[in-house]
Parts: sequence; C-alpha cells; structure tokens
Amino acid sequence: MTETVLTYLPGATQALALLCLLAVALGFTVIGAALGGRDRLPEADLLVGWAVVAGLFTVAGGALNLPLTQVALACLALAAISALVLWRRVEAPLEGGLLKVLAWMVPILLASASMQPSQWDEFSQWLPNARYLALFDVFPGPGNPASDSVFPGYPPGTTVVLYLTGRLAGGFVDSVAPWFNLLLLAVAARLMVRMMRTDHRAGWTAAAWGVLGVTVLGTTFVPKLVLSAYADNATAVAVAAAAVLGLRLVDGGRGPGRLIQFAAVFALLPMIKQGNFALMGLLVLALGADVWRRGGDLGRPGLRLALALVPAAAMVLAWRLHLSEAGGEMAIRAVADWQWDLLPQTLASMWHVSTSKGGYFGFGLLVAGLAAAGRLSGPDQRLAPLFALMFLGYNAFLLFVYLAILGGYESANAASYWRYNTHLGVLEMLALAVLAGMAARRARAGAALSRALLVLGAVAVVAGPFAGARFLRFDRQPAKQHAREAVRDMAALIGPHARVMLIDARGTGFYAHFTDYHLGFGRQVTGSVSAFHPTGFAANIVATRPDYLWVRTLQPATAAELGLALDERAAHLLAREEGGWRPVRSWPYPDGLDPAAEKD
Repeated sequence: MTETVLTYLPGATQALALLCLLAVALGFTVIGAALGGRDRLPEADLLVGWAVVAGLFTVAGGALNLPLTQVALACLALAAISALVLWRRVEAPLEGGLLKVLAWMVPILLASASMQPSQWDEFSQWLPNARYLALFDVFPGPGNPASDSVFPGYPPGTTVVLYLTGRLAGGFVDSVAPWFNLLLLAVAARLMVRMMRTDHRAGWTAAAWGVLGVTVLGTTFVPKLVLSAYADNATAVAVAAAAVLGLRLVDGGRGPGRLIQFAAVFALLPMIKQGNFALMGLLVLALGADVWRRGGDLGRPGLRLALALVPAAAMVLAWRLHLSEAGGEMAIRAVADWQWDLLPQTLASMWHVSTSKGGYFGFGLLVAGLAAAGRLSGPDQRLAPLFALMFLGYNAFLLFVYLAILGGYESANAASYWRYNTHLGVLEMLALAVLAGMAARRARAGAALSRALLVLGAVAVVAGPFAGARFLRFDRQPAKQHAREAVRDMAALIGPHARVMLIDARGTGFYAHFTDYHLGFGRQVTGSVSAFHPTGFAANIVATRPDYLWVRTLQPATAAELGLALDERAAHLLAREEGGWRPVRSWPYPDGLDPAAEKD
C-alpha cells in the first residue's frame, strides 16, 4: 500500500499548488461562515464564500473590466475581516463533522493528487479560460488580447478558483480542479449525514458512509467529471445545497442568515455553468410547490424567495453586460429552426442512455413515483418530492436543448445526456439519504452492527481509491501520456507561433484541442483530420499553409492523399519545405499500444 500511495503523490510544484488551493478554499469558508451568522448551515460555508468571491470577480472583472489582481486583493481583505468576525464570535470556520468527512477523504485526495488534465472540454474551454486570466489579469473583451478558447464567454466561477490558486502559487496551475471538486464533495457528504440523522451529528461511521455516498456509492459519481475541470460536479453540489438551503429559507428563521446563504448559493449557479438557468427555475418552482403542498401561505415565503433571487439576477446582468461586448457562448435557435425531424432519434437515444444508467434513473423514477402517490409527505421527507419535480422537469428541459440549441449529430444522439443528468445526482443522494435514515431509525441497529458498519466503511474509504486506481487515474492512459510527451517535445522544436495541422485519421478530433492547449497560449492548430473526415484535406493544407503537420494516426486513404510513406507505429512531425514535407522527428508508440483504441 505504501508503494502504491507513493506512486500517486504529487511533485513539488503540484504539492505547492494543492496547498494554495486549500488556502483559497479556507478563505472561501471563512467568508461564508462570517456572512452566514449563527443561524446558518455550516456545510454551505465553502459555497457561500465561493459565491461571494466569484460575484466580485464577475462584477468588477467582467462588467467593469478592472484588473483581476485588484479584485483578488479585495477578496483577501474580505477574508481577513471575516476571520476577525469569527474570532470575535469565538467560532471556528470548520465544524467537527466536516473535519471528520475531510479526514475520511484523505485517501481519495492522495490518489488524485498528481492528476493531470486529460478531458476534451478541459482543453477546449475550461483551462484556456483560466489560463487567459492568469496571463492577462483581465477577462476577454474589447481592447484585450483575443482568447484561444472555444467558448471564452463561459461563466467564470470555476476559472476564478484556478486563477486565485495560481496567484498564490506564483503561476498558472491546471491540475488543482480535481481537488476542488473533491472538497465540494466533502460538503455534499456532510449534507448527506445531516439528511440521515435527526440530530444532524456526524460521527466517524456516518461520516465514512457519507463519503461513500458521494463517491463509489453515488448514482452519478463519474470520475472523468469529478476529477477534471468540468463544471458538472460543482453544479451538482451547488444544486443540492441550494435545495436544502431553500427549504430552510421558506420555513423562515431568525436573522438574515438563511436568506444570505440561499441567495449566495443560488447566485453561484449561473456563475458555474450557463445551462444552470433551467435548474434555477426548476428549483424555485419546486420550493413554491413545497409551500403549496403543505398548505402554507405563499406570501412570506414567496417574498423571501424573491429577495433571494436579487443577487443571482445581478450576477446574470453583470456577466451579460460583459458578454454583450466579449461574446463567446451558445445561443438558442429561432423556433422555425428547431430540429423537429430528429425528435424520434433523440428520444430513442435518451431512452438508451436511461436504461444503461439504471441506478440513477431507476431511483429517480422510484422517488418520483412515491412522491406522486403521496407516500413522501412527512416533515422530514420534503427533499424527496422536491428532487422528483426537478428530476422530471430537467429531463424535459434537456429535450428542449436537443431541439433548440444543439443540432445534427449531437441532437440525434442526445449528446452528453448522461452528463447533464449528473447535475441532479447529489440531490438524488440527499433524498435517498433521508429515506435511508428513516429506515435505519426503524431498524434500531445495535452496537455490534454499528461497529461492523464503521469497519466496513473505513476499509472501503481507505482502500477503495487505490484498489480502483485504474478507474480514478484515467489521466494515465498510455495514448494520452504518449501524446503529452510528444507535444512537449514538439513545442520546443517548432517555437511559439508555428501553425500546425493535425492528421489523426483514426481519431475523434480530441487531439486537436489537446495539442493546441499543450503548445501554449494562442491558436497553433489551424486544422485537423479525424475519422469523421479522413480525406479531402489537401485543399485545406493549401488554404491554411501550416508550417508543420503532426501525423498521429493514418488510414490508407489518408496516407494516399498525403503522398508520404510513414510508419504507422509512430507519430511524426513534418516541416513544410519547398515542394513537400520534411520529417523532423518521430515518436514510436509503445509495443501493443493502439493510439486510437482508447476512449478520449
């Protein structure tokens, strides 16, 4: 086990970056704890503080185009003032239950400590967006350097975390996003314990099973989404926390703490991901339905909800003001252009995904059925009907996305349908935790069973991340490691401003983004050849006149059009010269490696 752990420990640069990330997360937590007051949900402190900081960046950096260093210094001052407030209140920023959860998460944190970026959208927008902030200290916009991101207008919530971590570490770091996602899952695990226990206490046994509930036992725990810079895990945790906080808000309470917490986490959702507007609308409707279902007056709860929406509206307006000049986001088609002809194929694809992910969809339909039958109506069961309404509504919204926003292959095949549904995965686990807690209280487990659960939970939490390392450490796929080393060598050979065309005739197009990102800031990859269009690229070469060709994989027709005899057991860099192409360097593939066989 020691040798295995050492295999996954980070290098010095990564270790420093991880320490800086922990400092940033602690700063968020301190700010959130100070603002939430005594009548707050401590588990939400990290999210509340993150929302406040991301909001400051959105307004000051996005709408006002101020240098981001100034905004970061203002956030540092806010964290210092918040720490003073907590000291005056004689209150620690981290409560005991969350510390137990964090202790149980050490193994998975260690197993992922040396993660490297490896996923498609990381290279196309999330990491380029964060790198831009680090390089230029501003958001993209008029008068600022052009971004090399596919979607530079994506909301800045996650990129702000990477920016602040890099500022503390002394330079841009792209490997800390998995750890931040795991810290967010620690919040979710603590919330699960709260849902399971009527006293809300987190003992060591409950904390261990809370961690398992958001990781290996989670219905939507997808390592490639959690251990990456994708915004899906952050969305899932924020939605679940906002749901719990929203139920507390409509119940009322002393002081402004409940209003502040819900308003902050709700405002965080549009700063994480553009598509979260649908989740926000569904959550508001579900909270209103909760009040109506219990026969309450919508007046006061409705007023509290309305007030809580103001910060979210301000964040949206601030970012929209920035986007009106900067651009770079997805758009909704006119109704006449919706993809109605693809509806049968889209529905069939959605059904196929639903049946292949039976855990999440099965439990979702079960909870929805119980809620519709009136079986989940007790005061401690309110989260389950709320999830059921959001589950059904969100899937209807996704059908709208395939018809009105996406198109072609993506609509017909319900692209990322499973990934989008993971946005409700943590909320589903909280709803199931409520039901599990009710069942456990009825069973009245004895001391022997409690000890057995502790031992079983401890073994699974500690050994699981290393026993399942091949699933967690997908960044170590041999093809990606080979490409990472080749592009690193290539960057030194071609210089920073060379134009490259990628020939990957058996690939999906992934390595175009991969290569462009690893060559450094700017658009170096001017075009690519993939398995979808393996021929007909000669005219593109003439039009774009790349300085180099990186030939990663070939098909016979591709090789014939290229007119070169190349060893298909290696990747090749070719330089333009008068009358043709000159081989510069080759990178042989390891024996037995098929560079196109592994999933991107």
